[in-house]
Amino acid sequence: MDRKPFREKKGKYPPEIKAVIFDGGGTIWDSSETLFESYRWGFSQLGLNLPLRPRICHHLRGLREFNTALGIAKAVLWASGTVGKGDNLLFLQRQKANEYLREKIDNFSRENSSFPPLVSELAQLFDEYLYNNVREETYALLPYAAEILEKLHGAGYQLVLVTIRRSLSAKRILRYHGLHKYFSHILSTESLPEGGKSLDATREALRRLMIQPPYVLWVGDSGADISCAKKGGMFAVGVLTGLANRQTLLDEGADWILDDLSGLADLLSIDR
Repeated sequence: MDRKPFREKKGKYPPEIKAVIFDGGGTIWDSSETLFESYRWGFSQLGLNLPLRPRICHHLRGLREFNTALGIAKAVLWASGTVGKGDNLLFLQRQKANEYLREKIDNFSRENSSFPPLVSELAQLFDEYLYNNVREETYALLPYAAEILEKLHGAGYQLVLVTIRRSLSAKRILRYHGLHKYFSHILSTESLPEGGKSLDATREALRRLMIQPPYVLWVGDSGADISCAKKGGMFAVGVLTGLANRQTLLDEGADWILDDLSGLADLLSIDR
């Protein structure tokens, strides 16, 4: 577990956290295997081969601008074309990997007119697999998820889920595992404009909670999660149970990085 003590920066931290916003997949439930299968299936439907290992795909999707279906379609399609052609994917372990990948893909798109429509088709196939081919009860909970949610709820924290997953599907996953009762609000970004999705949903969550951002902790596994938390004035906790690697979470300004959700017990001074 890689974090600073909660009370170390006394001038910066509020007297207490009142609400915790959680991401879904990669934070509460395990979506990694299913996401990778959606990429393989999407590629196969287009007669293409996916040469990337699961871990590479997860780290690509963990980057801030590549967390949506459209974003990851750009990333895996571009990365698949670089394998064995002189470029490599070691940039994922370096600082500013998101910016590096954005520049590479923007340049490639300008030079290859067939790339954008292929990306759009691939993104639609990814979603088709996730929502038509996979039942919600197949998503297992990540370690400590149920235990920590119960503890936080019992300690009086307001809990909110903000997810890029479709709302009905997210609710089904939570209900199947008996976790829906812990959340005062479950917000999906599916109906919001591309680009500012999670931040817009987070602002709506704060409006409903009537709590100021400095009293809110956001917990997520991707660069997009951490970026939204920091842009919204909240504290950000990155967990290493999902997509992003440690460097990505650091790049986006995570206040703490935890190996798993059990670290929240220490962070918020509740008994695990």
